[in-house]
Amino acid sequence: MKTVFLNAGNETGGGLVHVVSLLKKLKHESIDLIVFEEGPVAKAARKEGIDVYVFEQSNQFDLSVLFRLRTFINNRHYNIVHTHGPRANVLMATLIPFIRVKWVTTIHSHPLLDFKNQGLKGKLLTFIHCQALKRAHGFIAVSNEIKSVIENLGVESGRIEVIHNGIQFSQSHRPVNNKITQPFTLITVGRLTEIKGYSILMDALNSFEKKDWQWIVCGDGEEMNALVTKAKQYNLDQQIYFKGWLTTTEINSVFHYADLFVLSSLSESFPLSLLEAASEKVPAIATHVGDVSDVIKDDTMGWLIPPKDSTAMKEALQEAYVLWEKGKLSCKGEQLYTHASSFTIEKQTQAVMAFYKNITSET
Repeated sequence: MKTVFLNAGNETGGGLVHVVSLLKKLKHESIDLIVFEEGPVAKAARKEGIDVYVFEQSNQFDLSVLFRLRTFINNRHYNIVHTHGPRANVLMATLIPFIRVKWVTTIHSHPLLDFKNQGLKGKLLTFIHCQALKRAHGFIAVSNEIKSVIENLGVESGRIEVIHNGIQFSQSHRPVNNKITQPFTLITVGRLTEIKGYSILMDALNSFEKKDWQWIVCGDGEEMNALVTKAKQYNLDQQIYFKGWLTTTEINSVFHYADLFVLSSLSESFPLSLLEAASEKVPAIATHVGDVSDVIKDDTMGWLIPPKDSTAMKEALQEAYVLWEKGKLSCKGEQLYTHASSFTIEKQTQAVMAFYKNITSET
């Protein structure tokens, strides 16, 4: 089976990891990558030995690329075109009547929230994207919540498969140290956008009675300046460290000395960052969104709290701090690892291949 992934090419964070991890696992199955701009996805894919083809657009609305894409895809005789992201979906919807392939799309996030807070332009892009993606032959939803959203757009349930994200779980872990030798260390990983709820986490920390803590912020985005300003207003700028985008190796090194991972999102699907924390046996506080509860099954593994609730966040932080003081917080990380390690990249890849076979067998 010959497959090509389509992606804008400007993904960072979880989107990049998802696409490149799958490509790496599938590269012996005759798979290529097409991107619409040089960027982090192309760079990471080439590093893994994937054949990358760049079809540059003058801007995201440049449709002249469609003629070159049609010729390329037909000449390469692909069986599956697998799109990731709104730009790839919209271009593929325009192209699909003129190419001889099956189209599969992975919906990574809530399509009605992808362009939130972008005014009239955002509403128009949301409408175009939702109409376009319905033309796909098959849908991979990374959570049950995303599946419901797609169904509400009018897509038949039988065309949708829920396939959770997976990672390669670490076999070597940080040594468990029950002695308090540093501040209580929190880590977050993700794009700095409103939907990630970092402002709410900062509100909780501002009212947190304990002062011997630090927050390592891994990521970048449009909320960076606002968050830096808010940290200064709260006089927390000496305890919050904005690291920008880090490599996977760098993030893992931060996890090695983190005491607690925090997922404060207002909306999520099935966050890779939570699996990455679990892989390093770092316990977690997470908002009860998407399929997060499939990872944190009960309170032996961490805390599930309502989104947009700084009070609940503060209470969870206080409970975690008490366990940290007693040297017992790491026990939750051990339990989280034991359960979450079933979400492997191997299992995800097998499920994707099975879905491909189902789609290509349909007439």
